Amino acid sequence: MENLFSREEDILNQVLIIADDLTGANANCALMKTIGLRAASMTGNSINNLPSDIDVVAFTTDSRAMVKEQAYKRVYEYVKKYKDKGIELYSKRIDSTLRGNLGSELQAYQNALADKRVAICVPAFPDSNRIVVDDYLYVDGNSLMSTDAGKDSKISAISNFVTENFKKDYSGSVKHIGIKEIDKGLDNLIKIIKDNNKRDLLIFDAITNEQISLIAKATLESGVDFISVDPGPYTKELTKLLYKKGSISTKALAVIGSVTNVTMQQMIELKKNYNYYQVDVDPNNLININKAVDEINKSVEETCDNLNDYELLIVTTTPQDINDRLDLKEISKKVNVSIDDLSILISRGLAKIAKEVVISEESISGVFSSGGDITVAITEELRSDGIEIREEVQPLVAYGRIINGLKPGIKIVSKGGMVGSKNVMVECVKRILSEGEWYAKK
Repeated sequence: MENLFSREEDILNQVLIIADDLTGANANCALMKTIGLRAASMTGNSINNLPSDIDVVAFTTDSRAMVKEQAYKRVYEYVKKYKDKGIELYSKRIDSTLRGNLGSELQAYQNALADKRVAICVPAFPDSNRIVVDDYLYVDGNSLMSTDAGKDSKISAISNFVTENFKKDYSGSVKHIGIKEIDKGLDNLIKIIKDNNKRDLLIFDAITNEQISLIAKATLESGVDFISVDPGPYTKELTKLLYKKGSISTKALAVIGSVTNVTMQQMIELKKNYNYYQVDVDPNNLININKAVDEINKSVEETCDNLNDYELLIVTTTPQDINDRLDLKEISKKVNVSIDDLSILISRGLAKIAKEVVISEESISGVFSSGGDITVAITEELRSDGIEIREEVQPLVAYGRIINGLKPGIKIVSKGGMVGSKNVMVECVKRILSEGEWYAKK
């Protein structure tokens, strides 16, 4: 038997997807890319040259148009060959319009695993205008069978009802869970899944991505052994939760030290557009040798404690009112330290916070920094050789990747305190969170 992953340390938190055609496999890999994972869509049955740091592997059985017996055999052989103790999530990719050998291929998947796993199917794909209500699949607002997908003479679905398309070639017990049950919330869904864990297939309605996410959370919190069955969104949501504290990169860290009206207006716009948590760092403590370490440690802890619940973490010394900014000139006279040195202490303090957060939290996709001194300090704290500039976000606003150091390849977007339009910070964070680009693991 050929192992899917070659080294013990590489067979943790992996996802195995079996798709009935290449387009579907590619589509699911693209979804995984959006949440920061490295995904490989395999066109053959050899993995000899597969990189060891791949998170998601999708195999194509090319079985959609086969007779059910052939389709069963093909899926069974793939699952039997590549099942592995280190796989975190098994997924059966189905067509978003229910074409192909849904039942026979799912049967083959479950039989090949040879352990009792309930198949949890969420066939909706809201972003592609596929929703399921009362077991009825709508495509672009129309019933499935009235669309071209329902009229494909060779491999079309047989019914508007999801359960009927599975039952035609599936011997296991099937239960449908309607939208009213989903609207009752997480605890209700957990109970439903637990109560039906002896069934073979549970099929869930869904209209929105939020509902799919809720079903995914309920699935994992139920603790049952399962296979995900869907066109992609449900598997993606499961994977996001499974990798929450792992290698997935879906969060942005903004480090803002500029004290200008421009910066303040940009921050207002930033907060309007993202689910954020703000850590207010006291600059008075950063310039006090007796208080700096405690202030840095406290800020790091507060940032990390709130990381899971927000997509954007803002670490800042910028006051809400410009009249509350530090009078560095006055402080300089009082403590006999130059204004430049005081500014450096503040920048270094913020940079140390950023460093500790990004090296301890793999979920950080990148850093946005406002203020040239802060950007320099961050790169130095990360022991970087510099920044590989990839593109210009706005005039005088650069996006790139950290070169070498403690976090090689992590995204960074930087701008000066007086630079950019009102929405520039919004665009900077968007660049960090977009595309799910993967950075080198260490």
